[in-house]
Amino acid sequence: MIASAASVAVPGPALAASAPTGLQGLDVSSYQPNVSWPSVYRAGGRFAYVKATESTTYRNPYFAAQYGGSRQAGLIRGAYHFALPHKSSGAAQAEYFVRNGGGWTADGWTLPGALDIEFNPYSSSNGLNTCYGLSPAQMTAWIRDFSDRYLQLTGRRPTVYTNTHWWQTCTGGSAAFGDHPLWLARYSSSVGTLPSGWTRHAIWQYASSGTFPGDQNLFNGTYEQLKQLATGQGGGSVPAGSTSKTATRVSFVNTVREPVRRGRSLKIVGTLSQYVSGTRKAAAGQRVTVRFKPRGSSAWKTAGTATTAANGTFRKTFKASGDGSWQVVYAGDSRRLPTRSGVDYVDVR
Repeated sequence: MIASAASVAVPGPALAASAPTGLQGLDVSSYQPNVSWPSVYRAGGRFAYVKATESTTYRNPYFAAQYGGSRQAGLIRGAYHFALPHKSSGAAQAEYFVRNGGGWTADGWTLPGALDIEFNPYSSSNGLNTCYGLSPAQMTAWIRDFSDRYLQLTGRRPTVYTNTHWWQTCTGGSAAFGDHPLWLARYSSSVGTLPSGWTRHAIWQYASSGTFPGDQNLFNGTYEQLKQLATGQGGGSVPAGSTSKTATRVSFVNTVREPVRRGRSLKIVGTLSQYVSGTRKAAAGQRVTVRFKPRGSSAWKTAGTATTAANGTFRKTFKASGDGSWQVVYAGDSRRLPTRSGVDYVDVR
């Protein structure tokens, strides 16, 4: 993937020995300003990712035409964000991405937004290493921050675009993101070894040029499974013939005005939703876990559990004992994917 018009290309072979067979797609940026999308479709292209943003300062000037044009030609498309994790928080970049085209809707034509996290292409100018000067723990936390905020804003986990060598090096081989669709970059004749945490990839970027403009990609599944990835019914890495799980979203609010007086009641009210055939519906009779992390601590503690009502809502009352962060987690079940809410810090005095 290319960062922006001022960046350098990923080193390595430009092309795979031959194009693999399967469901073909492409990804484009400002380097491909005038794509003939009907020609792409006629040549077999069925999906596309379009660069929307980079850091919190760059927007692809051709994004609207590329994104809309691909949809009009009949392609399932999504947007991607090129991460510069040394510039700002993951949450800030997720917000910028969503504000500028990276959102998601369950219309069956929109892929979850993709986080392009890879080697530092600006090392000669910023003096940082390939991991942007972040430790594996810091990088993992940054990716989680982006993912959690994107989930909070859209109801979906983002696709993760990366390559195995960078991931193992810069996240220390984190296995914490296996519930995210994997878009793997490897310019070779096979997918090879996957990054830690994943047992199957969703998309393989196998060449930087070929039949289509931009990079060449292959979806790991059928067209129906690609539609499932778009609607939120499956993660995109489900083997053919397997049953897909439904995507979920949980959100909550603290209904008591802050600051909350110590010892008083703190009321958590929220909703658990699921996506069925592309439509958001209530997830009834499901148990959610409310977690609390005291100020100054790095460890979450289980504060209590609640069961969702027929309309997917839940409520739980706690005693306000001190400042800290609150979060609601849903573990999932045989039919539904796990999810977690955003984090809310509550001031107690």
